[in-house]
Amino acid sequence: MKKELVYQSRDKEIEVFEDEFGSITLKEMPYEAAVMVALENDSLILISQYRPAVDQVIIQLPGGGMNENEDAMDAAKRELLEETGIVCGETVFLGSIQPSACLSNTVTHVYFTKDIVEYRSQMLEKKEATIQAFHIPVDRAFRNIEQGLWKDSELAHGLLLARLKGWI
Repeated sequence: MKKELVYQSRDKEIEVFEDEFGSITLKEMPYEAAVMVALENDSLILISQYRPAVDQVIIQLPGGGMNENEDAMDAAKRELLEETGIVCGETVFLGSIQPSACLSNTVTHVYFTKDIVEYRSQMLEKKEATIQAFHIPVDRAFRNIEQGLWKDSELAHGLLLARLKGWI
């Protein structure tokens, strides 16, 4: 296996590995992310966002990368606020997942809240301008996953964890 550093910025380093069969994997630093399963009045709060890698708008849980030395719960709350404008209170840790272990070392920490404290304006970066937040009934979200309309692994796994633990 050969190892080649192909990208490095101020806050992130990505190493690309290629095996003897030509398969590419990524090792990212930092490699942690956090997402929030947020529930209000039996509806989930989700986001839609254009993703260039698949050239589609994808339905996802609010969330994103963690800042250096940032606590995962704080990151999940921060991302919920930035992407939806929602301030939440109490949260519950649901678990950690590896959304694409065959391609990347990323670990995503999943949290749950139903403690919606207030609504503010979204605080999006320029690159996030396509993010739109919306509410959808829990059962409809599961049907959309079942029917193959929504394919995001963090969304599916996060909702599964919340259902298995009795939160939704």
